[in-house]
Formats: sequence, C-alpha cells, structure tokens
Amino acid sequence: MNTNIEQQINVAKHCMGCMHEGFIVTAADGTIIETSPAAERILEAPALSLKGRQVREICPVDGYDDLIKQTTTADRILNKSVIVLAGESKRKIVNMSVQRVSDGQTERFVHVFQDCADLRTMEERLVQAERLATIGRFASQIAHEIRNPLSSISLNVELLEDELSASSDEARSLIRSVLKELDRLNDIVSEYLQFSRFPKPHLKRGHVDEVIRELVQNFKAPEKVRLDMSLIPSSPEVWLDDRLLRQVLENLLRNGAEAIEGEGSLRVETDVTDRFLVIRVRDTGLGIPAEIQPRLFEPFFTTKAHGTGLGLATSQQIIFEHNGHLVVESQPGKGSTFSILLPL
Repeated sequence: MNTNIEQQINVAKHCMGCMHEGFIVTAADGTIIETSPAAERILEAPALSLKGRQVREICPVDGYDDLIKQTTTADRILNKSVIVLAGESKRKIVNMSVQRVSDGQTERFVHVFQDCADLRTMEERLVQAERLATIGRFASQIAHEIRNPLSSISLNVELLEDELSASSDEARSLIRSVLKELDRLNDIVSEYLQFSRFPKPHLKRGHVDEVIRELVQNFKAPEKVRLDMSLIPSSPEVWLDDRLLRQVLENLLRNGAEAIEGEGSLRVETDVTDRFLVIRVRDTGLGIPAEIQPRLFEPFFTTKAHGTGLGLATSQQIIFEHNGHLVVESQPGKGSTFSILLPL
C-alpha cells in the first residue's frame, strides 16, 4: 500500500472511529485487506479468517451494495444500520460509516462500525452517569445544609454533658447515646459529600495485582471471616486508576464481610475471559434474593439498616469510567460473587 493512500486511510479511521469501534479496510473489489481487534471481537472471527475474504460475505444483504454506491458518489456515508454475520451463524445489527479514499490510482473503502447492543450499553451508562450527577448535586446541597446544624447540636450536647454532675450517670448515658447517633449522622453526611465530589479517573496502563495484594493485606475482616486471594500468573496490563479501583474492591469486600453471619470466607481472584481481565470478589454470606438484584446499583437503594445506598452505585460508575462492567451473581444462602470486567 503506498504512503499517500495509507495516510488517507489513517485520517478516515481517526475522523470516523474511536477505540471501541471496529474498522475494516477493503480494496475497490470488496476484498478485506485490514481489520482491527475491535472488528474481530464484533464479528467473532480472527483477523486471519477475515483478510482476503469478500466483505459481502460478512454483509450479505442488498443494503450494503446501496451503501457502497452512495459512498462512491458522496465519498463518505455516516451511521447506517447494517446487518452483519458474526461467528458461524449469528446476525448482528451494527451502526456503520464508510469512507472512500483514493489517490487517483488506488481506491480503498474504510468501514467503521459498532455493535448496536454496545451502543445501547453506552446509552444506559450515559443515562446512569447523568442520574448520578444530578443526585450528587442534590446530595451536596442537602449535606451542606445539614452539617452546620449537626455541628452546633453536637457542641451543645457536649457542653451540656460538662454541666452535669458526676452522679448523673443515667443522664450522661443518654447524652453519650445522642452523641453516638450524631456521629453516625455526620458519617452519612460525609459519605453524601464524597459521593457528590465523584472524581474522574486518571487512567494509566498497569497491573491490578499490587492493588489487590495491598488491599488484602490491610483489610480488617471480622474475626471469624477468612480472607484469601488467588491471582493468575502474569496478569495482563489494563487501563486503571489504582486509587479508585482499590475503593471499589474495598467496598465489595466490606459488603461481603457484612453479609456473613458467623464463620465464613471472602476471596479475591483474577482471571482472563474473552477480552476482559476479570476480578471476582466472592463471599459465603446470606446471598441476595433474585428480585432485589436488579436494584442493587440504584443510588440510595440499600438492604442495610444503616446503609446509604451509595456504595454500589459509586462502584459501578467508577468501573463504567474504566470502560468496564460490574456484575453480580448470587443465590440466597449460597453467597454472592461480584465481578469486575476490565477491557484488555
């Protein structure tokens, strides 16, 4: 491929695509000459099985020929829904843009496309992010309004305690109970404020192993709960923010420990599945009823007596910001497994 046409193809990829979208470059006759890893994932086929094939074998419907005709006339067609064949027999609807590039002698067609199912996932994530941002602003306003009166009440109760005589044990006990509840309210307000200041991750390439080892070493599990880990050797690099990933894992471990009554175990393990590095946090706790599981990641939804319902919502958003997924598998009486999927 000559340098001029190659530069034009790179410009087309940059203009029409992003790292989550697949691209295929074809010759004028439709022969596939270049693919991307994302294209291989969407089409469920390795590059070696795609190169040299006719693109019409992957886009067998009549609409593709019309798309190419329009592209030849207009040079670029954006965001058309096309049915493609994936794997051996699957059919997928993709959102496809096609650009014609030519240097007068050589002609190429650059196809950039995304699985519509992935697009729906992105839309759901955007909606969730907007909801969390709105809730965060609301939580910040409420927390600031509550914090000042709480501080004043706490101070006055402490002064009242100082005024009581040493013999008023019952009154002092009541005051200590009030102060304890005020401390709990202050903790809730602090959690709301932390939620409202949700930080953007600073992603960099790295390994999760050190984050997990440090967390497991420092996590204070209940006395009768055993905590261990199982990490795969030579785990692949992923994009991550160490601090925020640790926050998610710590929240999952804390939830798992609270779900265990009496003796039990917590386990952190890693694995590679398809195109993801998977971090699983398993517990042998009470499990989560099936009817509750769809609501677990909703802000303010909680099954705890004193929970705020922000931990899992925040954790899911952090993993979304890593372009990953946070999913749960659970059965009542058999414990729960929360899985973090980070793209490779």
